[in-house]
Amino acid sequence: MPPIPLSAMLAAAAAMGLAGCASTYSPELIQQHTASLYGSSPAPNPETSVPIDAEQPAAPWDLAQCLDYGLAHHAGLRAAYESWLAQTEAVESAGTLPDPKLAWGEFLEEIQTRTGPQQRRIGLSQAFPWPGLLKAQSRKAQASAEAAWFQVEAMRLQVQERITHAYHEYAFFGQELRITGELLDLLHGLEPVVQSRVRSGQSQEHLLRLQIEIGRMEDALASLERRRPMLSARLAEAMNLSDRSVALPVPELADPQPSQADAGALYALALERNPQLRALDQQLAAASDAEALAQLRRKPSFSAGVDWIQTGAARDPSTPGSGEDPVLVSVSMTLPVWGSAYASSERGAHHQLQATRQQRIAQESSLRADLEASAYQWDDALRRIRLYRDSLVPRAHEALDLTLSAYTTGSASILDLLDAEQTLIEFELSHSRAKRDALQSRAQLEALIAQPLPQSPNGDSL
Repeated sequence: MPPIPLSAMLAAAAAMGLAGCASTYSPELIQQHTASLYGSSPAPNPETSVPIDAEQPAAPWDLAQCLDYGLAHHAGLRAAYESWLAQTEAVESAGTLPDPKLAWGEFLEEIQTRTGPQQRRIGLSQAFPWPGLLKAQSRKAQASAEAAWFQVEAMRLQVQERITHAYHEYAFFGQELRITGELLDLLHGLEPVVQSRVRSGQSQEHLLRLQIEIGRMEDALASLERRRPMLSARLAEAMNLSDRSVALPVPELADPQPSQADAGALYALALERNPQLRALDQQLAAASDAEALAQLRRKPSFSAGVDWIQTGAARDPSTPGSGEDPVLVSVSMTLPVWGSAYASSERGAHHQLQATRQQRIAQESSLRADLEASAYQWDDALRRIRLYRDSLVPRAHEALDLTLSAYTTGSASILDLLDAEQTLIEFELSHSRAKRDALQSRAQLEALIAQPLPQSPNGDSL
């Protein structure tokens, strides 16, 4: 077989080179995003990662440890991350030309020509879309990949908020358990005193009322103990712990750190940083490119090709051009005649663009409402913390001490004492509940603005 003509080889090389030209998603950006999610170490492999069964903590984890473990091992977050990686791989193929076509044909009967019998035909062709279509496809794929990354960010913040919420709920349970236990110990300590007074002639009604109160508190304590596995399991589930059969140690309820929570300023931050809004911005860009693509598909695409026909020697070797292989260069184009189909595709892309715009408007409105609600809950919780810490709890302690003294001298009844104790426990629980509410609403605010709350400008402390 004679060598393929140089012109055919050049045409083939040009077609293959053009087919390979495409943009890719930045590897540096992939590394940067992965590091922001999983740190400097590679992302954990869910098939080989060590389960937590052998790592069940003996002491309470602090919130940072729970967040570190949960973010590294959460299956839903890993799923969103892998989905984003899949989207990044689609960027290159979106901007690549269609594969070139190689054709081979054998003549079942040689076609006799003046220069010799034609034996086989080899063709190479490359299709070229209308100018701008590949760029639009690449932009759409890039925007879709960026939208997928912001969905990962949104999932990370949701996981973080969920862990934080469950952690502080479990810590508040610890406060309930402690306060209820302390009150029960106090009531048990009073029982011998009241029994002694009954033996000295005081009405037995006082002892019965005390024993009823002790029974009620014992029931409350038992109910609290039965809640512990549920709260532990909720925290374990948020962290994706595999072993949930043993209750986690109860953490301490922290004091909230003062921060600024002006709803207007936070809303401006959220508009800039909220990942759900940023994902919708990228989806808007992708929908706009999809609309442009639908319009470009009305345009014809072109194909360029080269065919080489292998020809044998002529019967008369002296014939000019004997055995020379002819080369055919061809150009073709599609005929976009199905106008109704293209119009339908354009209308569908336009409606999708409008739908995405409305989703963006709805998300912004929902974000404002969520920020207003969370900022109110934060401010109200801080107000209640100050009220109970600085006023009500100290006065309830003072009232209980005075009532105890009065009871020992006989100037106060057991009912007065029980009422003072109930008031104290109610205020202490309300103080702890306010701290829990503040910590949870702070987590909600930080998830909405995708950053820690700004520090209080006047440096107030709680």
